[in-house]
This record gives sequence, structure tokens and C-alpha cells, in this order.
Amino acid sequence: MIRFQRSGKVKNGKLLDGIQFAKEIAEYIHSQHPVVSVQVYMEQFGNFGTIHWHTDYKDLATLESVTTKLLADQKYLAIASKGIEFFIDGGFHDCLISSV
Repeated sequence: MIRFQRSGKVKNGKLLDGIQFAKEIAEYIHSQHPVVSVQVYMEQFGNFGTIHWHTDYKDLATLESVTTKLLADQKYLAIASKGIEFFIDGGFHDCLISSV
């Protein structure tokens, strides 16, 4: 099992927009790639306003296949580009972990 995690810090005053965007892009990914379930979380304290996306894949080949398709999907890219206005520049962090 492979888990891809992305987190992003929402700009001040953009929290509700950031949450709406996070859900929209997660739902779109799942609608186009049913093998991928995107879970959306938000930190409640600590680094408040940070949104996390978690996606689980059977293996690296599945992750690569889905990623390649998404990067060629114009609707996905349009949705993703909308998110830029809600998150702090340089505020994203990606992590890839595997089960042990």
C-alpha cells in the first residue's frame, strides 16, 4: 500500500474557500479515477488552517498511472489552478509513504 499525502496552508481570510476547493478537487479526482479515494482533513489546532489530502494506492505503478492521467486532464488542471488563490505560496508539502 502506498499513501500520498499533500498538505497546504490556507491564506488568512480564505479558510472556507480553501475547504471548498479541497473537497471539490478530491471529488473530481475520485469521479474520474474510482480506484482513488481522496480523503480531506484539516488541522484543528497546532498548525490551524492546514488542509491535508490523503490518497491510497495499491502500488507505485497505480500512483504513476493516475498522476499521468491527471496531468493530461484539462478539467483537473483548471480546478487545480483555482486553488492557487487560497493557499500560501510555497505552503505545500508532499509526502509519499508505504505500509510496513
